[in-house]
Amino acid sequence: MTGAPFTRRAVALLAGAAVLSLLATAVLAVFGDLLAEPPTFGADAWSRSAVGHRAFLELLRARGWQVVLSRHRTADRAREGAPTLLLEPELGPEDPRARAVLQAVEAAAPRLLVVLPKRRGLPDPLRPTWLGSAELAPVEQAQRVLDALGLPGEVVRPAGPGDAWRGAFPAPEISGPQLLRSDALSPLLANDQGMLAGEVAAGGRRLVVLADPDLLETHGLSLGGNAELAMALLGRLGRGPALVVDETLHGHELQPSLTRELLRFPLLLATLQALLTLALLCWAALVRFGRPLPPPRPLAPGKAFLVERTAELLRAGGHVGEAARAYLRAAREEVLARAPPPGGAEGPEAWLRRLESARGRAGALRRLEAQVAKIEDGRRGAEAEAVRAGLAIHRWREELIHGPGGDPRTRRGAAR
Repeated sequence: MTGAPFTRRAVALLAGAAVLSLLATAVLAVFGDLLAEPPTFGADAWSRSAVGHRAFLELLRARGWQVVLSRHRTADRAREGAPTLLLEPELGPEDPRARAVLQAVEAAAPRLLVVLPKRRGLPDPLRPTWLGSAELAPVEQAQRVLDALGLPGEVVRPAGPGDAWRGAFPAPEISGPQLLRSDALSPLLANDQGMLAGEVAAGGRRLVVLADPDLLETHGLSLGGNAELAMALLGRLGRGPALVVDETLHGHELQPSLTRELLRFPLLLATLQALLTLALLCWAALVRFGRPLPPPRPLAPGKAFLVERTAELLRAGGHVGEAARAYLRAAREEVLARAPPPGGAEGPEAWLRRLESARGRAGALRRLEAQVAKIEDGRRGAEAEAVRAGLAIHRWREELIHGPGGDPRTRRGAAR
């Protein structure tokens, strides 16, 4: 089989598909976490499940809040003064890093709402983003968050319904509320069994703690006045340019990437400029385009090649003085050959002197001979002296052969 297995068109299509595949892989590697929402069923901002917070955040957006989901360095965002939400942060019994993150946010945020966790669940095996089952989490899980905030008190789950709610807020509709008891918090909504919500306000800082997350989870947000109560508690923090919702304590932290930042606007413009410059440099460094050029001949034809090689050999051997003297002899012989002396007893030296006088260059040959004689091979500057002498010899020869006044043999009387 002598034919090619693929046509040129097929090869081009395969190469194009390979390039597109590599580009798609690179884009997904850099922006994959940002192009799609995390598949989740828990108590976080993306979850549509019964215990998720997506419905509450959509309500906030509908009420005019700009919601920013923070997946890295929430404390730095909170320090800028925006109201900050820690919605059911996950804090394990042996998790110093999560505890440090929570404490850093609490210390940095001048306006902070913390919602204690209450439930845990398992996903639906057939629909991973749905909640398959849920149960009350140990009360110690909420207690760890309260302790990490540095607030003395305890989280309780009373067995009875308790008496009427007290506070300037709508009454909640909650089955089996989770409450807290603490002397460090001023109650915002409470009954005789404990506080549903309390706050600490001092030195321009405000911390609001909501003990039961049923108010704002999907399953309880639409019940009774729960949505209005949640909005009223958030209103205690005051409005701001944005509302920061931490998601690092739900396991959704996104580490910063230099590549990702370079491919974002406006740094994308600088990246494209650098890539274009690199492409131009590669283009300039290419050896050739198209078919290869034929190799040069080992010996180029013509006198110029012979003269150049001879000059290089003389220069390499350090014989520039000898070359200048040889050039002067050749120029003298050419003048005598092109303008030979007339017949008679007059010798070539006398004829050259008379010819120089006719051209207005009397004594030029003697001066050239003296100039050439001064060139010493191997001395510094000998090459430059040889070049100057060669130019002078060339002018002397041209003027004697082609100078004004015509053939000097027709002007012998004038020369006499």
